[in-house]
Amino acid sequence: MSAEQLGALQAIVPSAEAFQEGGRLLAFLPGLKVETRDGTVVCNALLHPHDHTGYQTRLFLDRQIPGGSANNWTAHSLGGRTWWACSWQGVDAALPWVQILMNHLKAFR
Repeated sequence: MSAEQLGALQAIVPSAEAFQEGGRLLAFLPGLKVETRDGTVVCNALLHPHDHTGYQTRLFLDRQIPGGSANNWTAHSLGGRTWWACSWQGVDAALPWVQILMNHLKAFR
């Protein structure tokens, strides 16, 4: 992850940090604020800006968040713990990481 990509994410999640998984760099986003129809949910997240399980990119959360368009949740093991991801297609890995995150967050509105 370039310092520029991490810096841009830290403007949104100040505690964002690099996370290594399977030889790829991800972003750990502790305390990510997810806006939903029912209000704000604060959770930990992993931004996976690479292909994973048939998706161009993924956003993994430490819990399932009901509502919005987020559905078809699946559990994944990353970094020795369980993370959850909803079915949300079409977020291009060529986008800057902040845009990848913003596109994934649309699933919860």
